[in-house]
Amino acid sequence: MMQGSPDTECGKKNILIVEDHVMVRRGLMELLNQQPDLTIRAAVASAEQALEVVEQQPIDLAIVDISLGRMDGLELTDILKRKYPDLVVLIFSMHEEQLYGRRARLAGASGFVSKQQAGDALLDAIRQVLAGHLYYHP
Repeated sequence: MMQGSPDTECGKKNILIVEDHVMVRRGLMELLNQQPDLTIRAAVASAEQALEVVEQQPIDLAIVDISLGRMDGLELTDILKRKYPDLVVLIFSMHEEQLYGRRARLAGASGFVSKQQAGDALLDAIRQVLAGHLYYHP
């Protein structure tokens, strides 16, 4: 588990990254650490680790991969939304939205971004869901 900086500045949104591939996790951390309004509280490789983090510290947004191992990202999303209804979840996956978008919505995710889109689309999606909007393609 990689921890973010413990000294969060006021106004920044606390982010949890749940991604089992270390290079993707590090890339997300690098991208998000450059954003003045976001701070990474933790970056973990499993759903179980994510649940531990959310129990221990305030998280505004969880960026969750679907493929995680024993418990997938959709199951994790469902658990997180039942336990922490105000927590925003954004699915970030290599899987196509047309295959998993509806399931992500039913699990409680506020949005879905394909890893093929990444970059600016991910930052736009993060800001949209943190503002209370949904981020799905029609």
